[in-house]
Amino acid sequence: MRDDLASNVVEFCSRLRNEHGFITGPRETREALRALETVGVRERTRVAAALRSVCCSRPEDIALFEQAFNAFFSSESLGAPQLAQAQRRTRPASNRRQERDRTDAQRPQQRPPQDDLDGGSLRTSAHPEGESLAESWQGMRARYSPDASVSPEPPSIATDGLDAALAEANRLIRRVRLGRSLRWKPQPRGTRFDLRRTLRASLRTGGDVVATRMLGHPRRNPRFVLLLDGSRSMSEHAGRALQFAHALCRRTRRASAFVFSTQLRDVTRELRAAGRTGPYRLADLGEAWGGGTRIGASLSEFVRRYAARLSDRTVVIVISDGLDVGDVAQLKRAMHEIARRCASITWLNPHAGEPGYAPTAGGMLAALPYVTALAPLDDLSAIADA
Repeated sequence: MRDDLASNVVEFCSRLRNEHGFITGPRETREALRALETVGVRERTRVAAALRSVCCSRPEDIALFEQAFNAFFSSESLGAPQLAQAQRRTRPASNRRQERDRTDAQRPQQRPPQDDLDGGSLRTSAHPEGESLAESWQGMRARYSPDASVSPEPPSIATDGLDAALAEANRLIRRVRLGRSLRWKPQPRGTRFDLRRTLRASLRTGGDVVATRMLGHPRRNPRFVLLLDGSRSMSEHAGRALQFAHALCRRTRRASAFVFSTQLRDVTRELRAAGRTGPYRLADLGEAWGGGTRIGASLSEFVRRYAARLSDRTVVIVISDGLDVGDVAQLKRAMHEIARRCASITWLNPHAGEPGYAPTAGGMLAALPYVTALAPLDDLSAIADA
């Protein structure tokens, strides 16, 4: 057990990897340190949520994570006594050092000063003055296993519930209203008489006016841009989000879909080509799926590469929990640029419908001033109302 928070986070990620088979390599541990630097360590629940979002890559990992978190970070009154630190692989050591390690493991462990967090205790000893969590990580990087983290399995679109998702997409397209065009165009039930087209149509009947032609202001067809958070913290809701994106891309050619984790990836063609006969597995998305969360960097890349897809008739839908461990200022700039170019931004947060939810995450707070509507993932009516 170490005497500072960064060392304990490194040790905790190492135990998750060695004892429970988690994918927590050097990159994931660095993201965990930055997540704690973003959310702070004053509240135990926020610390657990930040680490869980980085360390858990599958829904079944959540229960194991909760047990390991309580066992490692809680006081003795909340669980069994802490085990001695597992001996790491080092250069060949002398027998005297090995004997000293065994002796230290048998001694009663002395706990460093702890801050009381929600009835439990968390190892939060202060860092050296002026040193951040990310900077502390640099000094401990050599203690990691050199093995690179394994890429998660490519996501798949389940057919169960697809019909309901298609119906939701149809209702959304019908309900979204962006007003009417200022141009006069031929309309079956227009408000202005079209003399020129009426006379031209009368030539087919020898000059007799059989049917009149009318002009009107047609409704502007909306465009949709979906930005899906594919990080570990969204793994529990990724299936639902991908299914809705697939349904919307199939129902209208005016929809585009992107997934992001630490990078951005356009998946519009893949979602549109997915069949209905069985689960459709997308191609390997690389760092755009299953990693950490870089909302600001990903949205900045979207603005840089795909800003031409935005217009005053574009509805942007962001599906994310808002936990960004990157540059929050970069996220704010990207949201400002997207809001300036599109009709509205709807942010679907899977936790927004929970009792007592408040958008206190750093990324969510930065994006909130530019969001037209914040709603849970299941409330698609908020998109039309926005």
